[in-house]
Amino acid sequence: MEIDRKTLKALAADTRLNILKSLGKRRKTPSELSKELNLAASTVVEHLNRLEEADLVRREETGHKWIYYTLTKKGLALVKPKVPTQFIIVLSLVVVVVFAGFMLYYINYTLYTRFGAVPSITTPPTEEITQPVEETKMPEEIPTFPTQPTEEPVTTTGAAAGNMTNVTNATNTTNSTNQTIT
Repeated sequence: MEIDRKTLKALAADTRLNILKSLGKRRKTPSELSKELNLAASTVVEHLNRLEEADLVRREETGHKWIYYTLTKKGLALVKPKVPTQFIIVLSLVVVVVFAGFMLYYINYTLYTRFGAVPSITTPPTEEITQPVEETKMPEEIPTFPTQPTEEPVTTTGAAAGNMTNVTNATNTTNSTNQTIT
């Protein structure tokens, strides 16, 4: 559809737009339009003449005393487009959102691969590794003992040092065994 200067001038007034919308529902007489729009019949006829000059409405004479006005193809295309405008807007928004989501994914992926920070996918182990959990009981009252100065550790070198650690580990093991038995 081509919109020329006459069409633009005809669409410049709100009253003419309201007349086009009303005629989009069904054909009407000037008196019906004047009652619907709360305008004088002469004003409505003047606006209808302007719309007729722009080839947006057509005058239909039925052979009786009433004259009806209907929309032409050009007027109908303005009032009721073949594809609803809301559908076009929603479809455009969906396309923009999908494109933006794809671009964000693509940009993030290229940044990860560029800096070598691609998260690796690890498979879970086939055997579950479990460690026993020891329950510890808290004493109701923790006794406080006066602190005594400790002896300085004896440092030894050579083969004697290896034997000393083995001896201390063995004594710690026996002490813990004794504590559990008693």
